[in-house]
Amino acid sequence: MPRSRRCRTVRALLRSRYREVWPLATFVRRLGTEGRRLVQPGDPKAFRTLVAQCLVCVPWGSQPPPADLSFHQVSSLKELVARVVQRLCERGERNVLAFGFSLLSGTQGGAPVAFTTSVQSYLPNSVTDTLRISRAWMLLLSRVGDDLLVYLLTRCALYLLVPPTCAYQVCGSPLYQIDSPADTWPSVPPRYWPTRPTGRNLTHLGSTHPVRNSSYQEAWKPLALPSRGVKRSLSNTDRSVPSSKKARCNLALRREKGPDKQAVPTPSDKTRVPRPAQFPAVPTSRATKGNLSSRRKAPGLSLSGSVFCENKCSSTDLQSPLCQNAFQPQPFTETKRFLYSRGDGREKLNPSFLLNNLQPSLSGARRLVEIIFLGSRPQTSGPQRRTRHLPRRYWQMRPLFQQLLVNHAKCSYVRLLRSHCRFRTAAHQGAGALNTSPPHLINLLRLHSSPWQIYGFLRACIRKLVPSGLWGTRHNKRRFLKNVKQFISLGKYGKLSLQELMWKMKVEDCPWLRSNPGNNCIPATEHRMRERILATFLFWLMDTYVVELLRSFFYITETTFQKNQLFFYRKSVWSKLQSIGVRQHLKRVQLQELSQEEVRQYHKAWPVTPIYRLRFIPKTSGLRPIVNMGYSMGPRVLDKEKQAQDFTHRLKTLFSVLNYERTKHPNLLGASVLGLNDVYRTWRTFVLRTRTLGWAPRMYFVKADVTGAFDAIPQDKLMEVVANMIRHPENMYCVRQYAVVQRNRQGQVHKSFRRE
Repeated sequence: MPRSRRCRTVRALLRSRYREVWPLATFVRRLGTEGRRLVQPGDPKAFRTLVAQCLVCVPWGSQPPPADLSFHQVSSLKELVARVVQRLCERGERNVLAFGFSLLSGTQGGAPVAFTTSVQSYLPNSVTDTLRISRAWMLLLSRVGDDLLVYLLTRCALYLLVPPTCAYQVCGSPLYQIDSPADTWPSVPPRYWPTRPTGRNLTHLGSTHPVRNSSYQEAWKPLALPSRGVKRSLSNTDRSVPSSKKARCNLALRREKGPDKQAVPTPSDKTRVPRPAQFPAVPTSRATKGNLSSRRKAPGLSLSGSVFCENKCSSTDLQSPLCQNAFQPQPFTETKRFLYSRGDGREKLNPSFLLNNLQPSLSGARRLVEIIFLGSRPQTSGPQRRTRHLPRRYWQMRPLFQQLLVNHAKCSYVRLLRSHCRFRTAAHQGAGALNTSPPHLINLLRLHSSPWQIYGFLRACIRKLVPSGLWGTRHNKRRFLKNVKQFISLGKYGKLSLQELMWKMKVEDCPWLRSNPGNNCIPATEHRMRERILATFLFWLMDTYVVELLRSFFYITETTFQKNQLFFYRKSVWSKLQSIGVRQHLKRVQLQELSQEEVRQYHKAWPVTPIYRLRFIPKTSGLRPIVNMGYSMGPRVLDKEKQAQDFTHRLKTLFSVLNYERTKHPNLLGASVLGLNDVYRTWRTFVLRTRTLGWAPRMYFVKADVTGAFDAIPQDKLMEVVANMIRHPENMYCVRQYAVVQRNRQGQVHKSFRRE
């Protein structure tokens, strides 16, 4: 039998997602003596290659093979595959083998798939079609029998290696939907959670260091705090920590090395977990079997076994969601949150904004504290909810946040806007009928506010809103304003992390963070708690208040000549620009207004006619209409069968077909080029041909632009050209759709979906 190439990266990725990874021959051999005769002398090369390159992956929590397993073949391969597909559809399981199949409904007709009773195919599945007619798989069925092959196709995941670094999935739950057991925390009480939020945590509070165990996998262990009187050393890895302060951890699940160099749990594995009287015990069987809950994810970690840490928290910490929700990260705020804000052109805060719905009183301040720090949701309507007891730390914050609400009620945002974001020209002062002339449009396009003006407006609003007691010192205030300036200067895809937001902020200068008065010795846990509270407030101030100001008073967009730089237009200016753009678009493009009755008829029809939102991007001399076809305003299509008939899906299919025809018949484009790659190839051919002449001709380069090129395309002629390209009765196009799962050097797994 040919020896399969290692494909180490693929095997390592699979081991991080499945409980066991075995070569097919090894897996079958472990089931009995009959499995040793899987490969015999004289077998075809295709079958030997299949056995050598096939990997059997056993998911976490998968049932073992039946005890009365038989190696006898009863059905043909087509019947067995059809039976497996029907079973998967009836269970509603996500399996690569059942993609494109669904159960027949009572309202839909049509014959079922061969060898099934109630299964229909709405999309072709190349994996299933190849499997049922493959001679190598037929021979495999004759060797392993019906029971084992059904178990492999329904309970396991099969992968075929494609050396040197790839593999493709034949059956099983899609790999991109499987979380690594190392990325999940067991469903245990919060007391046993690690002392530090893992993954993308709110703040980098508390240090961790990797610990290597016998299975050479990496686990994250929180650093314990030394007891009082013990001097801190430069390295805590080689010294023991006093038992009074040490977080009690137990690395469980001893492992053996399987034939594929993977860690396999042994039957004698046990997990010991501290069992205080006031908390329920953690079942050891869950940790032993590996059925880890997915309540808490920690990307990028690889735990060998279960790591349970007991951390003694105070009553205040247990009641605070900063301790409970530390695993629910909000690590950064993005500029895309305030892009393309809708509105009627009026410059005012949204009536549904949080601060507008709270009274400037102690009760309103209490509600604000609960929303910001305790994770409560703003109550819009319904009966008044029962108030819960506030910890002392948050109860003392009410006067400061009451002052914040009073400042918000007194602040004149429109006056500050007019003071800091004035117009540089008098073009905006026109009244009466809307002027759509090109000079007036160009003057309006120049009325965008500079980032310095935006920063001045935001700085004035923050100074009016936030009391000085919340800043503590002017240093913290200046640091936050500097971050605001950086935030609005970012590009279209910019992000401001919480680590940057907390950089050089002085926690000890904020007395309102303390639970008790006085400047006594502060334990490290208390300091981390104060850092989290301050980080939560600053993140709310940036991600909610600053973003709401930008969305309420400005329309922020990119331009055709600056793809990444953002331009800030006041809502009053943008409403006029948008009105001019709509009028010009209706005048140039063949559009007609629909009545309410026609709109209702389109909604009732199937396939549903999509409705997309139109927006404009500024150009140097006008506006360019843009429609995002990925977001529909109409009813969402949820059924898979209907998704295949959805307008956007069919449009993507047509695009893939036209790309295929363009590749197959390059002469269809004539002298047209698509992108810089085609420009380079054409230019290179011209240069090489010119060099053969022996003399350099005088060349002239002409740059031309067609005004309104897309608007002036004859629709009927376009339909005729496209139809002639793809109207071949003997042709049938098959568009392949697949997912690609990759692992980078840092160990992070990325997925992407592709069409061919």
